[in-house]
Amino acid sequence: MTRPRTVGDVFRSARAPYSHMDEADARLFYSTMNALLVYANERLHVVAPERLRERPENPVMLYESGGQVSEELWKHRELVDDFVGDNPLGLSERQLAVARPWRYALRDMFTAVDANEDRALYMNEDRLFVVGAAQDPADAHVHHIPSLMLLTLLPFKGGIVTDGKTLHLSPEPASWAVPLIARQVVEVAGRRPVSSARQLTAYAREIPDDENRLTERFQRMVDRGFASGELV
Repeated sequence: MTRPRTVGDVFRSARAPYSHMDEADARLFYSTMNALLVYANERLHVVAPERLRERPENPVMLYESGGQVSEELWKHRELVDDFVGDNPLGLSERQLAVARPWRYALRDMFTAVDANEDRALYMNEDRLFVVGAAQDPADAHVHHIPSLMLLTLLPFKGGIVTDGKTLHLSPEPASWAVPLIARQVVEVAGRRPVSSARQLTAYAREIPDDENRLTERFQRMVDRGFASGELV
């Protein structure tokens, strides 16, 4: 009798098609992302325009207040179509090619179930996702296994990366939640993990644009965090 696959089995066999941004890729990714955030802020009026600015100490990352703007952007991911079609900021064709598949970004609650420096394995309600490292090691933003996060996953160069931010919803699970997580892990480990840009796009394409996968309680928590300045 064949034993059921475990998360360990999945993690050992899973490969991230893209991992570890070099300097050139980081510049490409963040120049594109920050231009998209400027455009989204003009459309959605999330923060005062002067607050959305480059970080002098580290220009190759999300703009200051970029996390708050991106949270609203991914609730209106159809704006990516307008951004690419209108190209109001005069991006290069290479940058537009990076942004175009972000139309099907996946913003969701994920449980971190395994990670090393090259890739992290995140679980939502029905699948496992293999996410490559960006500039930092993939496990640098995983504080505990398991733990609950709000992430936005994006296609990039054939693989999957985050949008540049990690919002920790529950650093460690409550004791009552552990057996529930364990049962869910057993269920989803038997399904093929989502690891490529193509697979992510196909998965996210089935999600309605107006569906907020964050529960009301956690959405309120995130909203309060941005309003108070605890989250930036």
